Amino acid sequence: MKKGLFVLLTILISGCSEYIEPQESDIAVFERFLSEKPNPTDEVNIASIYKEGDALFSPVLSIQRRKLAEAEEELQPLVEKGDPEAMFWMAKIIYRSSIKDTPKALALLKESAKTNPYAAMALFPDNRECQRYFNGFCEEKWIDKAKKLFTEQSKNGDVRAEFYIEKLKRKHDIYISAIIKAAGNNYLYPMVEYAEKVLLNSNSSSDMKKMAISLLRYGRERKFIPAIDMLMGVEIQSGNKNTEEFNALFSEAINLGSNAAWEMMGISAIKDRSNSNIDKYTIAKAIYDFSGDEFALAFTKPIENEKELALANKKAQEMVDAIKDVIYIDGAHPRQD
Repeated sequence: MKKGLFVLLTILISGCSEYIEPQESDIAVFERFLSEKPNPTDEVNIASIYKEGDALFSPVLSIQRRKLAEAEEELQPLVEKGDPEAMFWMAKIIYRSSIKDTPKALALLKESAKTNPYAAMALFPDNRECQRYFNGFCEEKWIDKAKKLFTEQSKNGDVRAEFYIEKLKRKHDIYISAIIKAAGNNYLYPMVEYAEKVLLNSNSSSDMKKMAISLLRYGRERKFIPAIDMLMGVEIQSGNKNTEEFNALFSEAINLGSNAAWEMMGISAIKDRSNSNIDKYTIAKAIYDFSGDEFALAFTKPIENEKELALANKKAQEMVDAIKDVIYIDGAHPRQD
């Protein structure tokens, strides 16, 4: 009986998502959009949902950089004050950390969903994370709730809300138009997700793949880290890791604060035999300060000279300080791990 229900659920979820599948006819639509050639930007936080000074800026940046303990500590006072957005982000930190925390996360999402459409989205019937962690609570009513909340937000010109209202109509042509409109208004995640679907599909034609790369380049021109990360992945899969193009992408990604690029920098530093232990430590310490990741530090030897250690720590902090604090995650894409 349970197996039958699982199969039925899989079929229903699959059927509901057909409208987002890329089609050859999309090429002409996207080509018209790209032919307009909007100007690139030097603005690095063009897609950020929070700005420096906002109460949620620091904790959400910590979530993006995978410093979850810091984020949880910063969010707790806001959660206690009843901030619905803080409740959503807290739920996204703790929902899979332990069996005890999962019901707490569900309670936070339900409370947040009264006013936050992204919390409602997290409880959609076709949300895989919901099915895995909150099975039995992923209901149709949350779709209706999200639609109402997005409609209210769209009245204030919220670009993300406008996109999800259109996406929830579950019609392919409407979905593609919504992606384009969102990208034109600097909400770039939907376009990157679409490109990813094309590139991950082994049956995609060469024309479809070329179009997907063009869409990612559009995101790159707007300093959007997920687009740059994906372009780096394309270069690596093509065996072009040591090319000028890859190096340019890698440099951009490092400077913008890409988790993937910083991890690659650590691995490269460890493997590079020309690096001294101090060089390796400096980079490893920078990675730790940036994301709390200790993996690279485990491959370095302790620096016993206090002056050398202080200098290395200073250089590491300078590397981190050079990165602009830019948030690219959002309620629909809340975790980077």
